[in-house]
Parts: sequence; structure tokens; C-alpha cells
Amino acid sequence: MFGQKNKESLKDTLKDTFVNPVSKSEQNKIKTVISEGCKFEGNLYFPDYTRIDGRVVGNLSGENGVVIGDKGLINGDVSSVEVIIYGEVKGNVKAHKLEIKKGGRLNGDVDIELLLMDQGAIFNGNCRMNSEPPIDTSKPEEERI
Repeated sequence: MFGQKNKESLKDTLKDTFVNPVSKSEQNKIKTVISEGCKFEGNLYFPDYTRIDGRVVGNLSGENGVVIGDKGLINGDVSSVEVIIYGEVKGNVKAHKLEIKKGGRLNGDVDIELLLMDQGAIFNGNCRMNSEPPIDTSKPEEERI
């Protein structure tokens, strides 16, 4: 009786938060949300996937991934395994995988292994790719470079 309406309202609000552009598989991974209208100042660490639709002034670091929603704005550096940008990042990005989606903007340098950019994405900065060359296993170990 008490609280049931609030639970349904919260569920609807969260459902609206996860309406496109994030896919269903990305939605299921997200554990933390900084929603539109929220502003966070300071450095933020997140152990699980996080979605940011508000403003963050400070550095972000995480163990899994972060999605910057289309209303999200980051003024600081971002370091995570996977970074997906629909909104705007003004700072450097260090990640294994970086995706900049249509309408996404990144102004800063990147240190990555995999870069995916949609048509209509904006990237202004330097890019450093850190991938190890594939090992040629057809040669004996002592002949490999």
C-alpha cells in the first residue's frame, strides 16, 4: 500500500532515463545514473557501468564502463575500460574501447586501443593507439619479432 506508487514512479523515471540512445544490452549493465539536471563537482570513481546525463566537473575513473548520455557534459578526464560518448567531454580519455556516437563531442586527447566513431561525431585532439601487434604463431618463438 505505502510506497508502491513511489516504486512504480521511480521505475517509470528510470525507464525514461534509459530511452535511446542506449541499447538494451547497455541498459542492463548500468548500475549508477547521474541524471539530467544533476551537477557533480569532484572526482568520481565507479566500480560498475555508469550513465551520466547531468554535468560532472572533475575526473571520472571506473573499472568497467561509462556512458555519457546526449545531455551529459564532462569537464575533466575520463578513464575506464569502455567509454561511450553521446554527449560532450572536455578532457582527455584513457580507455580500452572508445565510442563517439552521432552528436557526441570530445575535445581532448585519447589514449586507447579501439576507436569507433559514428558519422556526425566530433573529435578534436590527439589520438594514441596502444595495441600490441599480433603475435605470428606460425614462426618458432625465437624467430618472432
